[in-house]
Amino acid sequence: MPTPRSRHRQTAQLTDRSIGAIRKPGVYPDGAGLALHVLETGTSSWRYRYRLGGRAGVAVLGTYPAMSLAKARAALEDARADVEAGIKPALRKWAAKEVAQEKNRDDATTFGAIAERWFAMAKADAWADSTSAATRGRIDSHLKPTRLWAMPIRDIKLMHVMPLLDKLHAEKPDTSKKVKLILNGVFSWAHTRGIVEFNPMPHGKPGSGQTGRKVTEKKKKLPASVKLVEVGAILRAIEHAQASWQVRGALYLCAMTAQRPGRVVAARWAEFNLEGDSPTWTIPRELQKVADPERGDHVIPLAPEVVAWLKTLPSASETYVFSVLGGGHVSLEAPSKLLRTSLGLAGKHTPHGFRSSFSTLANAENREDGTRRFDRVDIEHVLDHELRSEVARTYDRARALPRLRTILEWWACALIAAKTNA
Repeated sequence: MPTPRSRHRQTAQLTDRSIGAIRKPGVYPDGAGLALHVLETGTSSWRYRYRLGGRAGVAVLGTYPAMSLAKARAALEDARADVEAGIKPALRKWAAKEVAQEKNRDDATTFGAIAERWFAMAKADAWADSTSAATRGRIDSHLKPTRLWAMPIRDIKLMHVMPLLDKLHAEKPDTSKKVKLILNGVFSWAHTRGIVEFNPMPHGKPGSGQTGRKVTEKKKKLPASVKLVEVGAILRAIEHAQASWQVRGALYLCAMTAQRPGRVVAARWAEFNLEGDSPTWTIPRELQKVADPERGDHVIPLAPEVVAWLKTLPSASETYVFSVLGGGHVSLEAPSKLLRTSLGLAGKHTPHGFRSSFSTLANAENREDGTRRFDRVDIEHVLDHELRSEVARTYDRARALPRLRTILEWWACALIAAKTNA
């Protein structure tokens, strides 16, 4: 027989009036393990302290004032019931459903609205005009006319997607693959921004009947030269290659900064500060592979040699560093094709390979006494890799910038010397 809730209710210490009078950060108990936590930032949350299996735990029941005192006490009783049943307390289903319904009522969370946002960002990122036009055509022809377009994206499941993919697979197999890539891109983009909880897209081929997610092999690393003399020879070959200055320049910036090729080809002049003693390239966080806003914008210190080189580039466009006729920027494929085809480096080195070259050589650089010259975490932050260790979570990027500058200035000097003397 369930335990009556009144048995758990201790004398209440909080009232709506007393909560309204709170002005200082602190913990304000209400009894029975429930307390209102007020942070320095002004955020207030209801927390329940409990013991389960002899171990202490804390459950966050909700935030105030979205969750009133009365609702917090009701949620407390539900949480206590979970503990008595041997289950860790969790937000109740009714609360989660209420939040989902609220989000679904917002037109900005329909699949169509999210798809348009994804397309706009992807187009501005690194797509050639032909890719943008082809993707736009597939969206307008195969996704806009379907019921998916007006559905809240959080409600879309595999059963809503498969009929479209199976139909396209039967009629236009190649188009089916392209549309699947678009869907995957939209849902992945929404997932990284917390709009959906997971990407519902299947891993099997359309029409194959394989609709579940399959365990895939680890992605094969892109080829890269990791010897300084080899990287120097590649840079020398790029400098003398029969290619536009935009393509050669994009590869040079890839090498000197160790940044992702997609961000390099789409680099904007507004992102660069080339004056003063601490020149930088700042990439907005939403344009990075990991778009978590808590990480802040990605700031790359620029070596003096890189700054001097950037100042020599033609300023044909006020927007893109590597601009081309028509107002866009050099395509992501162009630098890859130069290395792969013109320079005969297929299977040996790619634009992305400069990141591996940097990581390998910077990690191997030692002082005269044999100790590491550069900290591994600093090297990873130059690359903007997501680290989950305690050190990485507490990493102070502002204070670390001088150390990152030291690494990238060493790297620029090493590459220039290798290119000249190799």
